[in-house]
Amino acid sequence: MFRAFSDVWKPIDMMTPLKGGQERPLTSFTFPLSGTFQELIDAIKSHPGENAVLLDSEHVPQGVIDPSMLISLLWEETRRLSSSMSMLMDTVNDAVTVIDQNNTVIGWNKKAEDLYGIAGTTIVGEDIQNFFSSLVVTHVINTDLPKKKIIRENYHQPLPGTHVLINASSITNGDEVIGSVCAERDITEIVLLHNELSKASSEVRQLKKEITKIHRPNTAFGKIAGHSKGLQKTVSLSQRVANTNAAVMIRGESGTGKELFAEAIHEESSRHNNPFVVINCGAIPASLFESELFGYQAGAFTGADRQGRQGKFEAAHKGTIFLDEIGEMPLEMQVKLLRVLQNKCFYRVGGNDLVEVDVRVIAATHRDLEQMISDGSFRQDLYYRINVVSIEIPPLRQRKEDILDLIYLFIREFCLQQGRDLSQMAPEVMPFMLNYPWPGNVRELRNVVERMVILAEEDLILEDHLPETIRFQKYNLAVSDPDSTLTDITDRAEREVILQALEGCSGDKSKAARKLGVPRSTLYYKMKKLSLR
Repeated sequence: MFRAFSDVWKPIDMMTPLKGGQERPLTSFTFPLSGTFQELIDAIKSHPGENAVLLDSEHVPQGVIDPSMLISLLWEETRRLSSSMSMLMDTVNDAVTVIDQNNTVIGWNKKAEDLYGIAGTTIVGEDIQNFFSSLVVTHVINTDLPKKKIIRENYHQPLPGTHVLINASSITNGDEVIGSVCAERDITEIVLLHNELSKASSEVRQLKKEITKIHRPNTAFGKIAGHSKGLQKTVSLSQRVANTNAAVMIRGESGTGKELFAEAIHEESSRHNNPFVVINCGAIPASLFESELFGYQAGAFTGADRQGRQGKFEAAHKGTIFLDEIGEMPLEMQVKLLRVLQNKCFYRVGGNDLVEVDVRVIAATHRDLEQMISDGSFRQDLYYRINVVSIEIPPLRQRKEDILDLIYLFIREFCLQQGRDLSQMAPEVMPFMLNYPWPGNVRELRNVVERMVILAEEDLILEDHLPETIRFQKYNLAVSDPDSTLTDITDRAEREVILQALEGCSGDKSKAARKLGVPRSTLYYKMKKLSLR
């Protein structure tokens, strides 16, 4: 983008000053000094052959400029922009490619030269398709696609043996697509490293005890695999809050590892030598909730144990109680739970003796508790009591760089379980694993890897070993079941659009509603109708 014209114009060199009393030229038009070069050029096109009278902020004429005088000034500005762009491209740590609408390379930085071994002097000015057969950078300027196309964190193999994650975007001038730019992060070393790890099957089997000792985590959080920024930010926050007594709310989609984080927080706390008790609030019938949490006295109800029984809170005394899926807890139990958290004591069902407990509470949910409060299905006072510190676990699709770590961790785990050599993953399988959205997150990934290890023959995982849901995953909404009704197709389309909007807004429903141009209530209704959480 050009700077304001007033930042660089030179009255002595580039224009004729108006003297006192001198009238402005007859064939002229006015232009503000605060305008840009592009605006000045557009104005000159609209007034061919006329001089431009430049006005200051008070609309007082400051001088006259002839269109022919712009050439040297525009050249100076172009050189400045070109120099800045060249320095920027060679400073970033990604391989940057810029092409025009004819697929001609117009930008190629030093990192791209190192990654592909092609000098800039060789490729700049040439058709990029003369060097590469499959490219994301050309995909985003396809005329069949929307005018502005953006791709984020897309796994790609531009050349055999080269693995990259790509960010790409079309370049537009108004409504016209004039080219595209892409930045490629090289992950070849990571992929090759994991493949080499898989090939060393005999050494791994002989030294598995030593490897287990070497890789034994120094902290409870060492069991949480992944190095993405989003996950490490969550781990860092969890570590800071672990050695306190603050109530923690862990939020995240199903399968992201909420219980793993809760247990790590407990093990890193001063309560680690005391019990860690798990309660799945979604698996307890409403009629048994109170006795499950607080226990009961002998003969409290028909079928009760003659000795009575202690509840989960008593069992967790001096330790930590983990209330998983707390959004499923009935309203009447929420009142009783709040009272226990406030008073730190309760009565067993059918009992008269006060039971005092000292427990730390960690809760978890995948539901929108704020909306549940608005709907009247979750108590606001309980929400504030258990939500002192909120920890958000990002879904797997938002941290693709962790998928490789998890895949090879699970391959090693299941191969050791079955006493077989480490399986190797065929290169064609990797794009499926990286591009699949993993709605079941880490839990789904683990199950898929276990299946592939079991089915693998001769210690090689092939595309055929993938589940059909991954192998035949469709990314184009236009490809649908020919037997689908119009309602089915509409629901699928709405579901995909809403998911993309939520992902682009990091799960913020208010922002997603604004992005979609609908009231928030409409978005909530659609999400409930489509079973989106």
